[in-house]
Amino acid sequence: MRSSRLIVLFVFISSFSAFSQSLSRVSSGIDMGVGYQDAVWVPSITYHQELSLTNFSWFRIGWGVRAWGYYAGRTNLVPQNSAFSDDTLKFGKITSNGASFLLGANFRLWKFDIGANTDLVGFAFGVKRRGLYTKSTLFEGEGAEYYNDYVPSGPSTFNVLPLALDKQNGQSELFVRYWITDRIGLKLGYVHGRVTYSSDVKLDNGQKRFSTSYGVPYAAVSFPLYN
Repeated sequence: MRSSRLIVLFVFISSFSAFSQSLSRVSSGIDMGVGYQDAVWVPSITYHQELSLTNFSWFRIGWGVRAWGYYAGRTNLVPQNSAFSDDTLKFGKITSNGASFLLGANFRLWKFDIGANTDLVGFAFGVKRRGLYTKSTLFEGEGAEYYNDYVPSGPSTFNVLPLALDKQNGQSELFVRYWITDRIGLKLGYVHGRVTYSSDVKLDNGQKRFSTSYGVPYAAVSFPLYN
């Protein structure tokens, strides 16, 4: 998982170093697809726009907007950055949706685009659910009155840099896009993301945000809007 993060960051660092080159071409498109693994569904629609560089036409930097969903069955969410805490919010079902602004970069090799992108800032929403709050140790915290009880919770609304920060909603992906024709392409990739719920009340250590990370293979159909 960490290796995927390093690859994504490396691509972005490379993109900033190339910004000094003059821009020659703008292209954009839409990817419509879904990720799936172990009964976890992660559909998304992404609008992306790229700028190619005059001296390096094979290298493109870009941005876009991603609308995404996360649908799973039994899921345990934990408070991150809390090494001495073993409290957990347990859900029978998770449903979360969101929209994010992303940055990305890719290399064009013949009919292939090889690249990565990551969410910078976004919003999430979904059905509020009741999570069972559990803790296995004998030491009680400030959330003791809620132990072994159901706590109303929902997707955390505002989220920033989910690739780097815990307790955020959002995604990053590594992908290969193959253009079958000038009008349609096939995109295969791997999505790394995080889903985060916020409780209505403060629990142990003042925690309200509980999350878990996920990784799923992803497939999409791609359509260029203009070249």
